Amino acid sequence: MSTNTDNKRIARNTIFMAIRMVIVLAINLYATRLILSAIGVVDYGIYTVVCGVVAMFGFLNSAMSNGIQRFYNFEMGKVGEAGVTRVYNASLRIQFIVAFIVFVATEIVGVWYLNNKMVLPPERLSAAFWVMQYSIFSLVIIIIQVPYVSYIIAREKLDFYAMMSVGNAVLTLLATILLSYIDFDRLITYGFFLFVIHVLFFLAYLLYSKRISVNLVFERKTDYALFKEMVQFSGWNLLGTFAGVGKEQGTDVILNFFFGPIVNAARGVANQVNGGLQSLVSNLSISVRPQVTKSYAEGNINRTMNLTYSISKVSCIILYMFSLPIILEIDFILRIWLGDNVPEHTQNFVLIIVATSFLNNLNSAISGVVHSSGKMKKYQIVGSVLTLFSIPAIYIVLKLGGSPEMALWVIFVSMIIVQIGALLVLKTIVDYSIMNYLRYVILPFLLIVVLSIAPPLFVLNLMEEGVKRFVILTSISFIATGMATYYVALNKTEKEICMSFLAKLRNAR
Repeated sequence: MSTNTDNKRIARNTIFMAIRMVIVLAINLYATRLILSAIGVVDYGIYTVVCGVVAMFGFLNSAMSNGIQRFYNFEMGKVGEAGVTRVYNASLRIQFIVAFIVFVATEIVGVWYLNNKMVLPPERLSAAFWVMQYSIFSLVIIIIQVPYVSYIIAREKLDFYAMMSVGNAVLTLLATILLSYIDFDRLITYGFFLFVIHVLFFLAYLLYSKRISVNLVFERKTDYALFKEMVQFSGWNLLGTFAGVGKEQGTDVILNFFFGPIVNAARGVANQVNGGLQSLVSNLSISVRPQVTKSYAEGNINRTMNLTYSISKVSCIILYMFSLPIILEIDFILRIWLGDNVPEHTQNFVLIIVATSFLNNLNSAISGVVHSSGKMKKYQIVGSVLTLFSIPAIYIVLKLGGSPEMALWVIFVSMIIVQIGALLVLKTIVDYSIMNYLRYVILPFLLIVVLSIAPPLFVLNLMEEGVKRFVILTSISFIATGMATYYVALNKTEKEICMSFLAKLRNAR
């Protein structure tokens, strides 16, 4: 298949994911306002930290998910659809084992932590317990559906994936709206609604993946060689995923220990904002990563690295384009979005978390190449040790009297160190130039920032706060960033993808 055809597929899939992003982001932001209003700041903080404890055990699932998608893409790059059945059967067995481990671990450790260590109002302990139970069963469902979702993404059926994401957001919004009409404990009810939604979407993913492939057939005979290879690969991936989740959820637990659930609510809201922005970037990564893996499997290292440079650079530019007006107008946005329910520290948390996301995006693109190579050991050990170092550092900073914001700045600094380590380790896996990485990724992005930041800052200082200023500032920010990106940051291939993207948008109308 030609490179031009692959580039057009990337553009098409990016359109589907962009449409998904806009709709899901709008729905989720509105849903957050409704859920805060329906259950209150304290219960929202409880929900955030309780689900965080459950999510700590979900790192098992995340590690296996990345591995399964990699093996689907790698096998299809080598032998086509013939390799799908082997991967499907091995992955299904692995996921059932993971689901059992997660269920037992969360029921034992999670419930123990809830009853003995978590800082909660005593009268909300029972509600928190039931929310944890629904979260545990939801997590088990998500784990079991991974072989199907991974296959859909590997086949680049992102139109369906986008539709499912929108449907999930819509049903979640409807569940949130229904809370206003329910007299029973709303926190418990919300957890139950989300569990039912997860069951419905598991069935949808299963039925669709079976429809698009006759190769997803369960066989009693186990391919132990592939099973072992996938477990070994995911074992190292597990270490990195554990470090990432441990960093995030460990931070929530430490913040809860020092400051209580209101600060958790602030971080939850900030993560909602950042999650919306990150969905923009993940759209591009989801669209491109299958091509990265297939190019590597075919031995086309030059295209693999060129795609990696493009993902790194463009993801940072997209994140910057959308985050700049949000950061500049964060007080206005939070007031419009949440009304009087804005938790203290939220504004500062948004700024720090978004800044850290730029580093996470750079690292994510590099990890795509490492996953494609299968040479995980050194990369995961170095990255995990550097990432987990932030947890004791946060505890020490807060023990010495640091503010909640200082905890997040510790994470920011740690991610800079992680990124440097990742670049050095990648050099031992793939023959590439770090100077080229700086030249093709970091330098263009810094030029974009320098060339585009002045116009929106001028509007911010010239006009009074309000809807008019927000609209004008956002428009000018998009125009300035877009022009600087096209004329300064994009190479010839990236411009072709961009023009294909715009052409498909025009045809869609």
